Amino acid sequence: MTDTSEKRDNGFVRFLKRKWLAIILVILLIVIAIQNGVADETSKIFLLFWHVEWPTWVVVLLVFIIGGIVGWIFARNRAARKARR
Repeated sequence: MTDTSEKRDNGFVRFLKRKWLAIILVILLIVIAIQNGVADETSKIFLLFWHVEWPTWVVVLLVFIIGGIVGWIFARNRAARKARR
C-alpha cells in the first residue's frame, strides 16, 4: 500500500472511532421508525390546549431531528466559547 491509501484508511478508522455512537443511534432510529411505520399506530401529542394525532414513526423522526438541532446548537456554542479563549 502507498502512504496515501494508508492515510485514507486511517482517516476512515478515526472517523469510525469518533462517530461510532452516532452511527449506532442512527441505525437504531431507522429500525424504530420502520417498525412503527409498519405497525401503523398513531400517537397523540398534547401541547397546552392543542392535541395532534400523528403516526408514531413521524413522532420518532421529529424527536430525533429536534434532538439533532439542539445538539448542533450546543456544539456550536461550545466551539465558539473555546475559540474566544
